[in-house]
Formats: sequence, structure tokens, C-alpha cells
Amino acid sequence: MTNNQLMLSRVADSLFWMSRYLERAENISRQLDVYMNLNIDIASRREEQQRLDRLIKSLSLPPDDVPTDHVLYTLTFDISNDSSIIALIAAGRENARQVREQLSSEMWMQINKLYLHVRGTVVDSVWESFPHDYYLQVRDGSHLFQGITDATMNHNQGWHFIQLGRYIERSIALLNLLDVHFDDAHLAPGEEISTLRYFELISTLKSVTAFEAYTKVYSANVQSRWIIEFLLFNREFPHSLRFCIDGIQTSLNALEEMNERARNSRLYRLAGRLQSQLSFDEIEDIRSLHDYLVNIKHQIYRIHDNLYHTYISYPIETAL
Repeated sequence: MTNNQLMLSRVADSLFWMSRYLERAENISRQLDVYMNLNIDIASRREEQQRLDRLIKSLSLPPDDVPTDHVLYTLTFDISNDSSIIALIAAGRENARQVREQLSSEMWMQINKLYLHVRGTVVDSVWESFPHDYYLQVRDGSHLFQGITDATMNHNQGWHFIQLGRYIERSIALLNLLDVHFDDAHLAPGEEISTLRYFELISTLKSVTAFEAYTKVYSANVQSRWIIEFLLFNREFPHSLRFCIDGIQTSLNALEEMNERARNSRLYRLAGRLQSQLSFDEIEDIRSLHDYLVNIKHQIYRIHDNLYHTYISYPIETAL
């Protein structure tokens, strides 16, 4: 396939969703691990339940996938639950299998290794001891797959669809997390931090691997306002919203150069507008945090829909 040919929609779709499923599995494993490690003796049973409710809401699960009992166990090992870690990794591998010829041998070996690990785990022994190592292996396996992809795959159209899947999934997950854990009261400077609130803020940062990166910018002084600012607008941290949107814009620009017939001015206008907004917005500009986050999420959904219309579910006349 030459660079100026339109990639087969089936291939683009499989690469895109392979990336999204693996990113989602990595995100869920990280949030579950952080939740289980946050043992606060001073927290009441009511506060513990609130923490669990926030966890479920931040994962933004489809109604049919919300566990009614044994929440952590179900979201980790229940293959019949489409939102569980094991089901997501299986779905990612199946999409990879459908486009095996597009992947490097190292990529296929790594995703296979990760899949066989989660399927071959002795569930009871993991759960009865402590599942931290299991979650860590899921995250390491996902990170290793990303690194192998960047190191061994041609950075062609397929690679850019993988990047788009990763950054769209990551940005939506971050917006959900921020919307659940913060509100307008947290936008004000000079927040009084209780011991319980301090540990909750640390866990929020760790839920997006941001604690160490945050302290390098703001020191160890944890404030809700600074966390919101860092996760929304920092241009250097890989899990910040701005970094993700910059990554989406970069891959869209590359795809446009490779596919002259697939140009969609609306798609690039939507992405460029959002990138520009995040480049100039500041924390002081936010009046309603929930409305701000919802508005950005809707813009990302529109980018996703236009991406599909342009490259994946395009009319037959475009291909001809």
C-alpha cells in the first residue's frame, strides 16, 4: 500500500480498537490497584463506600457492565463482563489477530504473551494473596506493547490509527476521572487539606501515573486546583489532556498528508479548535468545571465520529 492510498477501513478499525481496548485495560488495572492500596484507617464505612462509588463512576462503565457484587473481582477476572480487564485484553488481541499482517512479529508476540498471562492466571491464588502484582503485570504488558509498537512498526497510517485510539481513549478516561473527583469548590486557591483529603488527592494523581510528574512541577504541596490545572493543561505530561489532544492532532495531520482524497475540513477544524482552546485556556477561565469537562468530551466525541466517517465508514464513492 502506498502512502497516498486510503487504508482499508477494516484494518484501520481493528488497529484503532486494538489500541483503545489495551489502553482501557491498562487504565482500569491502574485505578483498581490504586483503590486497593489506599488503606486509610481514619476513613469511615460511609467514606469507604463513597470511594468505591467514585471508582465505578470514574470508569464510566456501560449500565449492563456495572457489577452489583464483588466489584473488584468482576472488573478484573469476569470474562463475560465486557468491561473487565481480561475481556478487554481478549478483545484487543482479537482485533490484533484480524490484522496480523499489519503488526510486527514482536508486537504480536507481546500482545499474545499478555493475553496468555491473564487467561492463565490462577484466579483464587491471586485474589487470596494480593492482586497488586497482577495489576502491575497488566500495566507493564500494556506499556511494553506500546514501546514495541513505536520501536518496530513502520510509522505509517496504521501506526497513526493506533496513536489515535490510545489518545482518544486516554483523554476520555481522564475527563471522567476529573469530573468525578473534583467540582467547582476545588477551583478556588488556598484549599484546606485534611489528612483524608490529602491521601485521596495522592491516589487521584497515582490513578493517572501523575504523582511524580506533578511534584516535579508543583513540589509536594498537593492542591486540588493545581492538580486540575496540571492534568488539563500541562503540555509535557503524557496523560494530560493537552498532551493527548496534541497527539491526536499530530496523527490527523499525518493521515491528511498520506490521504489526499480523504481530507475532511470539518474533522481537522474540530481538532484544531480543541487544540487551540487548550493551548490558551487557563484555570482561571473555568467557571463551571463540570460544564467545561463535558464540553471538551463532546468535542472529542465529534472528532471521533468525523474520524470514523472520513477513514473507516466512508461512503463507497470515496473509495472509488
